[in-house]
Amino acid sequence: MINLLEEDPVHIAGVLVKAFPQNIQAVAEKLNALPGTEVHEVSNEGSMVVTVEATDKEKNVVDIITKLSVFEGVLDASLIFHHNDAGLVPHAKNNDGKINFK
Repeated sequence: MINLLEEDPVHIAGVLVKAFPQNIQAVAEKLNALPGTEVHEVSNEGSMVVTVEATDKEKNVVDIITKLSVFEGVLDASLIFHHNDAGLVPHAKNNDGKINFK
């Protein structure tokens, strides 16, 4: 989950991963084990919808996608969507707990 009060920009990537159908469950388990990576949907034909989240201090999102693309049984990993919140308006919590947009 994204916390808009984070100091470091958060990167979110949507990735379409294709795998051999006979390996789909094993590949999905490996992907879910990667920190910041979550498999949302799996088809019987070998397609998976995956999200990758990381901050600038963590591993680069591109490095994570490259790593998962070379897993045994993976045919392809394609970046479909990328977002980062580095351009959001600076904000902070007031003493009363409300968010103050600067």
